[in-house]
Amino acid sequence: MVKDLTDTVLSQAFGKFTIPTDDEGFDELKFEWQNATAANKYLRDWVLERKKTSKMEDLKPSDWFKSKHDHFLKSVKEWQDKQKPFQKKAEAAKKAKEGEEAEGEENKGDDLDIFSIENICDVGNGEPLFVKFTFEDWALLTLRYELFLLHAAFKHDADDEERIGVHETNLVFYYNKYYHKQLTPKFYGKETNKDLVDFVKDTVTFDKDNNVLKSNLEPDVDSLDIFVKLTEESRRERQRRVDAGDETARIKFNPMLNQVSKPAAAAAKPAAAKPAVAKPATPYGAAPRPAWGPSGPYGGAARPGFKGAAKGAW
Repeated sequence: MVKDLTDTVLSQAFGKFTIPTDDEGFDELKFEWQNATAANKYLRDWVLERKKTSKMEDLKPSDWFKSKHDHFLKSVKEWQDKQKPFQKKAEAAKKAKEGEEAEGEENKGDDLDIFSIENICDVGNGEPLFVKFTFEDWALLTLRYELFLLHAAFKHDADDEERIGVHETNLVFYYNKYYHKQLTPKFYGKETNKDLVDFVKDTVTFDKDNNVLKSNLEPDVDSLDIFVKLTEESRRERQRRVDAGDETARIKFNPMLNQVSKPAAAAAKPAAAKPAVAKPATPYGAAPRPAWGPSGPYGGAARPGFKGAAKGAW
């Protein structure tokens, strides 16, 4: 079947679809199936529903998004650098101690009230709040912020109140568009995008009515502390469950998560110029055959419930 419009053109234009009106110069408009009010409502509902699920192919990440993301990446690098000397100290202490004494030392400080801490880089004894973060904790911190920022950036960049959020079916598409890497639930030990989002439901969830990404956090959070605190709270809860004998609380992510950001870095570098190579002439000196496709009348989706007459009839 040949479509009147390509999916890309339709996704760019459907938001402007309207029912013809008398002031457009028609001599007469007749609505055969439904009256004008019902026909307008039908089209309007169709547009709104499509805005929830269709992809914005031409959407481009804004400078606002890029500045927020760059700030986060820089902050994570600083936090990890600050954690390193404490990790070395903890490893040395663990080797020097054994049994219950070492276990008690390992969980020391976990009774602090996370959300009352003013400085996540110093909880009062010089240690940062994230001192016990492992590879998995850093990955969850990043996932929390990236999904939160994706939700906020989509609404900011789409600049359309009727685009209420990133639909579950489009999550991978927009994640790749903004972060230039794949979102792979299996790397986190999950099967679906919904399972992955549930992993960080303290930050983002899928709205039950519309199945779009939403967050209860303020959309323009300048402080990143809340994401570190939520990640530490999650780490402590898992540790409590493990200590109680619940081995299902242990998590181990695929090491490939360390590699998923490399395509983005490679894409940022300009490709090296290749030396020009003379191409052989086409057979018999003929010019290459031009690309062509099926022709057909231009137009769009059928207008619901009416037909026109006389001048400019539809």
